[in-house]
Amino acid sequence: MVELNRMSLTNNVCYFVKYKSVFNWIFALTMFHITAQDKVTTAWGNQPLKWNLSESGNHWMAFHTYGQFWSRFTENNPGSLVSEEPQTTTFDISVRRFRLGLQAQLTDRLFVYSQLGINNLNYLSPRGTPTDLLDAYAEYTFSEEIAIGAGKTAWTGLSRYSAPNTSKLLTHDLLLSALPTADETNDLIRKLSVYTKGKIGSLDYRMVFSKPFSPTNSPNFETELTEDVAKFTDKNTGNIYSGYVKWEFMDEESNKIPFSDGTYLGGKNVFTLGLGAELQNNALASLQNGETRFHDLRLLAVDAFLDMPLQDRTSAVLTFYAAYFNYDFGPNYIRNTGVNNPIADIDIEQVSFNGPGNAFPVVGTGDSFHTQLGYLFPYLDKARKLGRLQPYFSFQYSNFESLSDPMAYYDIGVNWYLKEHLSKFSINLRNRPIYSSLPQGAVLEDRKWSAVVQYIIRLE
Repeated sequence: MVELNRMSLTNNVCYFVKYKSVFNWIFALTMFHITAQDKVTTAWGNQPLKWNLSESGNHWMAFHTYGQFWSRFTENNPGSLVSEEPQTTTFDISVRRFRLGLQAQLTDRLFVYSQLGINNLNYLSPRGTPTDLLDAYAEYTFSEEIAIGAGKTAWTGLSRYSAPNTSKLLTHDLLLSALPTADETNDLIRKLSVYTKGKIGSLDYRMVFSKPFSPTNSPNFETELTEDVAKFTDKNTGNIYSGYVKWEFMDEESNKIPFSDGTYLGGKNVFTLGLGAELQNNALASLQNGETRFHDLRLLAVDAFLDMPLQDRTSAVLTFYAAYFNYDFGPNYIRNTGVNNPIADIDIEQVSFNGPGNAFPVVGTGDSFHTQLGYLFPYLDKARKLGRLQPYFSFQYSNFESLSDPMAYYDIGVNWYLKEHLSKFSINLRNRPIYSSLPQGAVLEDRKWSAVVQYIIRLE
């Protein structure tokens, strides 16, 4: 018993020593916040988690954190297995995202941003899942027209939602077609990059030079090449070049950080048109008559975003987004994606083209059109304690080279904003296609549903 007590005491001491710096950091920030003088309040009615580093308030440090939680019912793809048993449906609870971030304006020109996080913590996740360093970059501003930054960052080109603000979207989750290389050459859309950004009048731009992460560390990487089917290759040492420009016709959007909001809930009157691209030489490879052939990555996008209060800024808001994507990965490239997939195993005799769980083809060589539409109602009561409702609809239609039939999926949902974006419930229904593999290609065979009840809580 004495030995057990000593071991317990030793473990506790080791735990404290290991995390002493974290405890000290939190304590210091807490005491600093007590002395902060900031009369601005958040939707919680509290002061922001922001501390002035200078008397003028021009130099500051800010903290944010949020959690995104899912309760979900999924009609699984054919052949899905759990513990070697067929699983036609799955109910699960998961942490879709957790973020913990710190940003600071250290001087008039120097800005730093860091963020830790984790995605897709579900019942299949290993115990003790590590937290990932998502963002760590510094930025120097020369003027409003030009700033330069470097580090591990989500600054990227292509489209508005290629760097989405995931806790402030219109729909319940990401636009997957805007993230065509997610976890192939990046880490949760982040890359090791040098970027420049700025605003020239109504023109907002970002240009990014990136060293891609090796695709060998991707869960999708395959070492063996396939005849006439492009795959990401580890033989490439080239860089990624991307850019995105948009014209702001009405209110200006902030470009302080890379992430774009899905709706301002009436806080802004926004209309933008955007154009973007991403290029990488010899990013993929395939076999052509038994010989290895490399293929350039060429991605193009055009999009439009509208977020418009219909009267004053406490009344109804109309939100609309539309995008066209033209992607060239090489011959017959296709990617099945299962977001936060509740199934990992598959019966190879029953498997569809989609693969296990909730996966379906969302990115590939070809053309895609995506649209979102939402309508935010005024507050449900005069005291504004019951929040606001926002039904929405999204739809994607794609013609992929490797599919015999077009791909189309849609989402129907509603958001319930209790404290604006800081406390939000969502219900989302998704209908996705199921394809069967035939000699002439993948053919549409069936459709299946999934339902998500989501809650997001955010402190900032």
